[in-house]
Amino acid sequence: HHCPEVTVELLTRLRALGCGVTIGANRWVTSSDPKVIAGPQFRTIVDHGIPAGIEGNGTHIAPLNPWLHIYFATTGVNSFGDRVNGNQQISRQEALRIFTRGNSWFLNMEDKIGSIEPGKLADLVVLDRDYFAVPDVEIKRVRSVLTVVDGRIVHDAGVAAGD
Repeated sequence: HHCPEVTVELLTRLRALGCGVTIGANRWVTSSDPKVIAGPQFRTIVDHGIPAGIEGNGTHIAPLNPWLHIYFATTGVNSFGDRVNGNQQISRQEALRIFTRGNSWFLNMEDKIGSIEPGKLADLVVLDRDYFAVPDVEIKRVRSVLTVVDGRIVHDAGVAAGD
């Protein structure tokens, strides 16, 4: 959990035990020293192949914007604008996959949530911009314009199609 420092040996032992790793991506708010690696070893963990998910931590205080965590995981840039996570960044595709499908593994709900497939729950969001195409800094500004949970619209920003 959080995984500020891991080794391949530890990851191998955890995988052999049937464990996974939840990666705390909340370190984007810490460390103003770019020489100090402040975040988890996203690249090492993803490359190892152990089940992994990204979590934001702190939701017991207030809901956190998941895009800030994804921005940190994909860029290594902290809230001060400094790159503080060495070469541990992951791709946008990897970040989205472990934030959604990867987290479903920890809930033992891979057959119900985490991806859009026949037979799975269809909770989804429609975003205001293309996450895969925007410049890195725009990842932090991605917002939902429509959110559907359990087949019901729970958020509608009132953006008409084509706007």
